[in-house]
Amino acid sequence: MSLKEKINLVYIDDDRDEAISAYLEDAYRSAECDVEYREIEFEGEKGFESLLESQEVALANVILIDSRLFENDSIKCKGKFSGEEFRMILRKVYPFIEVLVISQNGENKEFDIIPKYRSGNSETSKQYYDRMLKSKIDESIKRVITFRNISKKLEDNKEIEKFLVEKTVSSLHGINDYEDLSKGDIDKLITAFQNIMEE
Repeated sequence: MSLKEKINLVYIDDDRDEAISAYLEDAYRSAECDVEYREIEFEGEKGFESLLESQEVALANVILIDSRLFENDSIKCKGKFSGEEFRMILRKVYPFIEVLVISQNGENKEFDIIPKYRSGNSETSKQYYDRMLKSKIDESIKRVITFRNISKKLEDNKEIEKFLVEKTVSSLHGINDYEDLSKGDIDKLITAFQNIMEE
């Protein structure tokens, strides 16, 4: 029997939501892999850069982040922005981390935002997150595993420059070395990934 893949699931909030925390820590299970769960309490006075520099963020595979995390008055940065905007910034630094955004303001399909559970409805928080969140985490995990499988195939492909392969695999493991790549290098990698996916 082969060993299950390991996935690092991280929940980031400045004001921890007990229902989310309990669901992710105690109720959520993946059929695909072993999930290691961590929480990061965001400290606004340190600014969003503290998350980009965090080892726990770098090693995460799937992140759940509050949409309003960077909008309160304690945030130390120029201008306010949302969790979904941070998702784009994080994707530039760590392109293989899957980020899910959750909000107390309700669902927003345009920005792929998941609404938080509100007490007083007919479901328990576990039933609610099983319905609203579980499939999203499952899909994110499948994408991470797909990238891992492609990276293994990429490492065996002798036609791609070793330097490019090493950069890509490092990024998959939370090491950000993309700044050294030219646009041409990145285009070659994208073409290689597309060819592998088609196979």
